[in-house]
Amino acid sequence: MPLISVIIPIYNVENYLAGCLDSILGQTFQEFELLLVDDGSTDGSEVICDEFAQTDKRIKVIHKQNGGITSARKAGVNIAQGKYIGFVDGDDWIEADMCEKMLD
Repeated sequence: MPLISVIIPIYNVENYLAGCLDSILGQTFQEFELLLVDDGSTDGSEVICDEFAQTDKRIKVIHKQNGGITSARKAGVNIAQGKYIGFVDGDDWIEADMCEKMLD
């Protein structure tokens, strides 16, 4: 079981998503699952989610109809297995030690 579940609600962030995911996958703390909730994207974000999921077993993707950010976050929380939950927006990036510092 992962210690942290990182949930990313995703809607039409194709131009930023790869950078966001790379910043999370490059964490100094690696005991996490990454839940990508595609909230009905129409710009190719959904394809990026699936491609990243094929390269890392910690990534799970949910594709759902657009329901807004709260709906997407709830969908992620519903399948999260981590003791702790963190949220990152799909057009953001995080520092390499964010998860480690969060646990401290």
